[in-house]
Amino acid sequence: MADLKIDVNIEAEFLAAVVQKPGLVDPDVLAVVEPEHFQIPSYKWLVKLLKERKWKPLVWDFLDQEMLSVKDPEELVKYRAQMWHLYTRPLTFLEDASAKFRAYISFCIINSTSRAAFEGFSQTSRVDYLLEALGKGVLEARNVIQGRKLRVVDYVDNYPERMSRRRVSRDNPNLNPRLMTGIRGLDVQFVIKAPMVCDFIAPFKRYKSIFLNAMGYALLLQGFNVLHVTYENSEEMTMGRYDAMFSELNYQRISNLLLTQEEKDNLDRTFSWMKTWSNRLKIVKATAEETTVAEVEVEVERFRDQEGWSPDVEIWDYLNIIAPSVRFKGEERREQKQIVWDLKRHAEKFNVAIFEASQANMAGVKADRLSLEHRGLSIDISRALDLCIAIDQTDDERDEGIIILSPQFARDGSITIPEIVLDADLARMSISRELHRLWEHAAKINPFVVDK
Repeated sequence: MADLKIDVNIEAEFLAAVVQKPGLVDPDVLAVVEPEHFQIPSYKWLVKLLKERKWKPLVWDFLDQEMLSVKDPEELVKYRAQMWHLYTRPLTFLEDASAKFRAYISFCIINSTSRAAFEGFSQTSRVDYLLEALGKGVLEARNVIQGRKLRVVDYVDNYPERMSRRRVSRDNPNLNPRLMTGIRGLDVQFVIKAPMVCDFIAPFKRYKSIFLNAMGYALLLQGFNVLHVTYENSEEMTMGRYDAMFSELNYQRISNLLLTQEEKDNLDRTFSWMKTWSNRLKIVKATAEETTVAEVEVEVERFRDQEGWSPDVEIWDYLNIIAPSVRFKGEERREQKQIVWDLKRHAEKFNVAIFEASQANMAGVKADRLSLEHRGLSIDISRALDLCIAIDQTDDERDEGIIILSPQFARDGSITIPEIVLDADLARMSISRELHRLWEHAAKINPFVVDK
């Protein structure tokens, strides 16, 4: 079997974290680490000692006492120098080292269990025993490289930890801030925070994308980093709608640059001001029914690693046309269910709040007011959501420029206002004129203010 090499600097970074900051190291990885996984004799000696202590690190002065067991004087000098290096080494690439070390340990597990399984098979000729042993090895290796998928918490023992967590959350609201939609009827009812998934449900051509643009607009004005993933619309259309919102000008006019000089000058000043903001809006163009959530995660990680930028909130336009991580041929309902749970896991992994939209069926087009029954084959979507809001509009309401929001359910909270009436100006991509008040908030949190 091929061998997997690992650099001694990876070993050093990993062990330095163990002795300096043990809380940073996954205990599931430590549980399978053995002295023979290391190349340097002093590292093997240290790992053996730590395993006997159930990985409880020693303070340096006591470790010096333990090293007296090394009989050779020259070896003792070498051990002491190498141990001192671990205790004082700056941790400069722990995340990368941990990932590489996980892969290495996973490989070692597969290697040793495979060897033992085939040796057992040579003695018994039992294929079922062979498969069982190989399966256990693969499972253990996968748990090491991916981490535990299921977390087990002792309810009573966890009491001090959760009370401390609540105290920190109460005293530091900015650690997980509340996200306001800018729509008073929603904001007085619901507290939206990461990692919630919030859904706007509507039939074909009933402003789903415009509502999602509006959420990005509102949250950027509040000082949040926003990632907008568009599957249905082009980047140009998505940016054009944002231009109409931020300029408060007619979408067709700004898209075709049919502006007066005064309007153009005002818009230039607005964007000069916005360029000084520390928060940003990033737009990712995905391909409908081809791009998975995991593929977007690659871009999120690239933004973080290369630009130091991470989203606080994400907009996904829209849910039903995201590609599922697992395909179920001819089973649309299972694929739709897979998509929403992919998105839910993503929200938890990156600790972001997500606003997305989902498509109602054709019966919803004819209904004066939507209900969850109008999801049709996508009914399983609701189980993963934290908040679901229907976008309603009769013919008469459309003629009057009125849009109705009808909250369908909230996982944490109750619906106290069943219908929210919005005064829309869709020519300017404005779902509600009340959102413009958020500019006052933007002016407070950003030091460079220009007149709008």
